[in-house]
Amino acid sequence: MTTSVELDSVDAVDLAAAFMAALGTPGDMAHEIAEHLVDADLVGHGSHGISRLPSYAKYVDDKQVVADARPRVLSGGTSPIVSAEWGFSHVAARMTTDLACEQAKTSGLGLAGLVRSTHVGRLGAYIERAAAEDCIAMAFVGGMGGSRLVAPFGGRSGLLSTNPIAAGFPTASGKPMVIDFSTAAAPIGKIMVAAMEGRRMPTESLVDAEGRPSDDPTLLDRGGSMRTFGDHKGFGLAVLVELLGRVLLGSERFADGGGPTFERQGLLILTVAADSFGGLSDVLAEAERLRNEIHAVTPAEGFESVLAPGDPERRARERSGGRVTISEGAWNAIRDAATRVGIAERIPGPVSVN
Repeated sequence: MTTSVELDSVDAVDLAAAFMAALGTPGDMAHEIAEHLVDADLVGHGSHGISRLPSYAKYVDDKQVVADARPRVLSGGTSPIVSAEWGFSHVAARMTTDLACEQAKTSGLGLAGLVRSTHVGRLGAYIERAAAEDCIAMAFVGGMGGSRLVAPFGGRSGLLSTNPIAAGFPTASGKPMVIDFSTAAAPIGKIMVAAMEGRRMPTESLVDAEGRPSDDPTLLDRGGSMRTFGDHKGFGLAVLVELLGRVLLGSERFADGGGPTFERQGLLILTVAADSFGGLSDVLAEAERLRNEIHAVTPAEGFESVLAPGDPERRARERSGGRVTISEGAWNAIRDAATRVGIAERIPGPVSVN
């Protein structure tokens, strides 16, 4: 039985904010980042939640991230570019999203890019923010992490990173339909955990050094690579993300002073005003109707219901009751890292272990 630790989300935000501040991040930014991380936990994406704190400390130790850097706008106009200045990039990604939405409200379309960025957190959070402003939004991250982990379809060596994509559409109920996923067949975090635990992957999400599909997670340390989902279709989407998130944006032109982990990374945000072709209320109502039609489909054997994009996150938030649940191992890593950065006294308690 897997044990887990539960804590109140307010305590989790306080802990994460204190942790980020201890790393040197300005207080206002530290709190915004903390809220972003805890929200990821609440919607069921713990891989982007407070379990990231130990790795954030390592980024600073390894000089991959400038902890006290503040983002700034490098250029305005019709295609503004924001620079995260190699700092933690959640605030910068939010700024980029807001700039794109402001354009869409004025001219129907918006486009903004983020460069000199590091980890931006959960992409879906920015899409949800745009939808709250009645903007349809798409996000593309190319060159992420600087690692060539994912092999092209039919290839035997890594070429791309996991190249995530996210998109969302507002609806009449205020609950947007949102997709948010990497183009790799499995998250790198799950592959790493499986390798540490001596488990095989549930699917053949990797290839060996000869390009043969495999479920062996240790292959990444032995000349293997990750696969894209959907074979050639997923690879085509991964290439599109790379073209938009890195090539179009030209993120490598801004790589001066960046470490090898993030130097090629770029985030492109594209927004469309929901009333570009018709009345806003009609568009939102039709989007809501589509969701209702999805829910009305009879579920297949083994499924309780048919879900629309964004439903799993909303359900997870409702089930959480404002409580964050993380694995005991991740909690121990957070506690150890908090001690190393000098905030051991900020560890909340008591916590319940299930």
